[in-house]
Amino acid sequence: MNNINYISEDELATLKQYQDIVDVTNIVSKSNTEGIITYVNSRFLDISGYLEEELIGMPHNILRDPDVPSSVFKEMWDTIQSKKIWHGVISNLRKDGTKYTVNATIFPILDSNSEIVEYISIRHDITKLLELSNRLEEINRYNASQEYLAREKLEAGIVNEVGCSVLHHASDILSGDFYSTYKMKDGSIFIYLIDGQGHGISPALTVFAISSMLNKFIYNIKTIYELIKILYPEAKTFLAEAEQLSYTMIMISPDKKSISYSSGGMYPILIKQGEDIIRLKANNTPFMNFSDMPICDKIELDTWDALMIYSDGIIEEKNKELIDYMPEKLIKNPSTVKESLQIISSYDFEDDVTILCLENSE
Repeated sequence: MNNINYISEDELATLKQYQDIVDVTNIVSKSNTEGIITYVNSRFLDISGYLEEELIGMPHNILRDPDVPSSVFKEMWDTIQSKKIWHGVISNLRKDGTKYTVNATIFPILDSNSEIVEYISIRHDITKLLELSNRLEEINRYNASQEYLAREKLEAGIVNEVGCSVLHHASDILSGDFYSTYKMKDGSIFIYLIDGQGHGISPALTVFAISSMLNKFIYNIKTIYELIKILYPEAKTFLAEAEQLSYTMIMISPDKKSISYSSGGMYPILIKQGEDIIRLKANNTPFMNFSDMPICDKIELDTWDALMIYSDGIIEEKNKELIDYMPEKLIKNPSTVKESLQIISSYDFEDDVTILCLENSE
């Protein structure tokens, strides 16, 4: 008597669910040993733009992108004909001639004699992901070129009319630290440094948006308090539920005797006054989308030599070789800040390093 394994209705229903899951989440096709298409699922049709009857019975190279080297296809066929699984990223052509990119895996299907009977290909569309990656590379190249130009201008004294030395070293492609200095029409100076929580795209885009708003609002205000009243209701709209923003904002009066500031989640503002160092601690918590309006404080000083603000990247670095480049050390000799950039850049940091040092030349 033959032993026949019957599949129950429940097992068939389960297998159908498995197939549905695969079809919904993947681009699937089957071909015979000659590469002739024998099956395509609906996602395959959606992305390729072909009708099912236009694909069944056609060679799989109907989708071939002529810009893909023939060596790629040779390596693919050599792999699957050797009864091995092939993985790769490859571009195809839609029916309308436009390209799309997939992360593909091709499985050789074997019979009971270990002979190949067909091939199944499962693909994931990564076109948009690849476009985003390319865009990020473009942004990185642009930022690098702009940083180089800005550094040249800083050294030439063209854009840094406020006399602020900058030490900045980004740990990621997209920096989470944004900063700038402004010379106002009345002669006052505005300096800010903002740092988004975490790394990568989200915090970088958040601080970029807020930095852009600062640039828009700054010339329409006279005090930090006015700026905060305009800025922070808008800033809340960019912060996700668990996202937070560390910041320091400083306004120095034209006679440089009054320093107004608002700071949250940052290390103290350092002010060198002769041999003494004044430390102004943050007067707010890091800003979140449910935070109250930040407060502002003011300090009056007849004389001071230098003012420094900085992000946490350098402070949280445990490398003892960098002890001489900590803000508490650099503020004592402000002229060494720019000179330290070359040393700082030779180290790898887990977070962005930013130090702004303003010397009082008057």
